[in-house]
Amino acid sequence: MKILFAHCRYQQAGGEDRVVEAEMAALRAAGHEVALLARDNASIRTAWDAARAAWALPGTEALRYELKAEIAAAAPDIVHAHNIFPLITASLYDAAADLSVPVVQTLHNYRNICASALLMRDGRICEDCVGASPFQAVLHRCYRNSYPGSFALARMIDIHRRRGTWHRAVGQFIALTDFSRSRFVAGGFPAERIAVIGNSPGAAFAPAPEDGPREGALYVGRLSEEKGIAALLKIWRRDWPPLRVIGDGPDRPALDAAIREGRAVALGTLGPEEIAGEMRRAALAVLPSRCYENFPMTLAEAFASGLPVVASRIGALGELVEDGRTGRVFDPFDPADMESVIAEALSDPARLGDWGAQARQSYETRFTGERTTAAKLALYEELISGKVAA
Repeated sequence: MKILFAHCRYQQAGGEDRVVEAEMAALRAAGHEVALLARDNASIRTAWDAARAAWALPGTEALRYELKAEIAAAAPDIVHAHNIFPLITASLYDAAADLSVPVVQTLHNYRNICASALLMRDGRICEDCVGASPFQAVLHRCYRNSYPGSFALARMIDIHRRRGTWHRAVGQFIALTDFSRSRFVAGGFPAERIAVIGNSPGAAFAPAPEDGPREGALYVGRLSEEKGIAALLKIWRRDWPPLRVIGDGPDRPALDAAIREGRAVALGTLGPEEIAGEMRRAALAVLPSRCYENFPMTLAEAFASGLPVVASRIGALGELVEDGRTGRVFDPFDPADMESVIAEALSDPARLGDWGAQARQSYETRFTGERTTAAKLALYEELISGKVAA
């Protein structure tokens, strides 16, 4: 099978970029030919670049023809879209339709139903625009606290809703969890076209035979409000092992303060092999997100590494982490609950080991590369054969 992935790389590399790399590698390992139609958001450097990209968000005829030429050159059996914001856009769907190539779209975030992409506003969960007017986002400046940016995103959502894009232009969507699927259905996406297939980590993430004793806790992710790192550092106690932190972002000052107090250690921004090594050394991973995560790659990587997870009891995290079996869950907006749950987890290394073994079993049962790749291939084959109407 010839598969063309389409993806806009983020200015600050993150989980979605790692997912694309891992999925392409898994499909190639399974004997398929995979090409990449790529754009890089780092190319948006000036205010004019940003304004031009914002206006083109719903898609343009010029971009449609440009993408059509790229798809034709690759001659794929199927196009699998990942992040198309803001430089590929839904013009990809029309370009593929012009060539009678079916499209699969993975829904990594909530960008198509929420201007912020997070279903979050002012530090709290917000679903005001789900199934309602997206222009409420302009009033609240939901995209980067910007009126123009928020208008551009709301306009894109509104145009595609009115055009029926999600019903006519995409053969099949992939949601990463049942919870995520439910939000898109509430936002007007066709339920019958949304399959649920979780993320799977790259080959680096697996318990190694020489693994020794595990100790301490690990945070991997962007240092930002929606990820909850500042709130986590605020409750991290001096009598706990210092929290090891991988990542960077605007909440770096909160990390620096915790480092000065001896409550945290910064490991910087690491590559997959280095992250895998840290996960095999840690006894616990912490995901304190205050937004609805879809399926954070960090969780998939932790489970593959035999690392239990304590995480927020909201959105997909509450679905993915089995409380008392593969880790624990807490209320990310309740500092006392966060502290209590983490303290209990850290107090019993033997129980953490049991949870880690269950986490690895959960990965092997549901999220191995072989399982998720087989599920995607079955979806591709149905679309190509016409069993699923595109």
